[in-house]
Amino acid sequence: MRLSEVAWGIDWRSRTAERTSGQTQTVFQALPRWVGDCGFNLSGRAAQRWRSIHWAARGRAGIYRLPMVDPLGVDLDALFNAGALNRVRTFSTGATFSTGAGFSPLPLVPAFEAAAAGAELVRVSVADPRLVPVVGQIISANDWPMGVTSVSDDGGGVYSLGVEMPLRAAISAGAPVSLVAVGLFEIDADDASATAYDLGRMMRPKIAFREVLNR
Repeated sequence: MRLSEVAWGIDWRSRTAERTSGQTQTVFQALPRWVGDCGFNLSGRAAQRWRSIHWAARGRAGIYRLPMVDPLGVDLDALFNAGALNRVRTFSTGATFSTGAGFSPLPLVPAFEAAAAGAELVRVSVADPRLVPVVGQIISANDWPMGVTSVSDDGGGVYSLGVEMPLRAAISAGAPVSLVAVGLFEIDADDASATAYDLGRMMRPKIAFREVLNR
């Protein structure tokens, strides 16, 4: 995900009609989903690896499990340099690798309590203040992305997060919530991740992703 540009958003999949009275009516014809328009700058081994992923996906047959890299929401480099990611996810005993690192490359926090599908509020426990979610951040649970619309400090390291879209699947207490959202996406055309490159061996694909809802 070496992005040169990115636009993540929610496609509410609505249609609006205007009546003769001047009033408008909005109808939601399908389930909303996350979409993303991404531009990449890839060279050398990274370009080769992307090309192999493109082949393996077989056009629109394959599903991409993507980290929704969003520097506006989370500066991963800053967190890493500050040491906030060194113990991101440990084994069940609390142990890490010999280097002191956990085995997830993305920052995670546990859900403080269970939340049902359709909930518009998720409560999380945050031990490191550098990992407290912020309004406008995109997070996820069980590979279902959601945007943070409000953050309330409940005390004791517990925070209540207002989210959009509402939860599409229930989460249990203690379940990991990824502070960099991860989702399941498909491309909108077989050649959407075209692998042409210039004489400098730089590949610059532009790809439109749309979330997979049938799981």
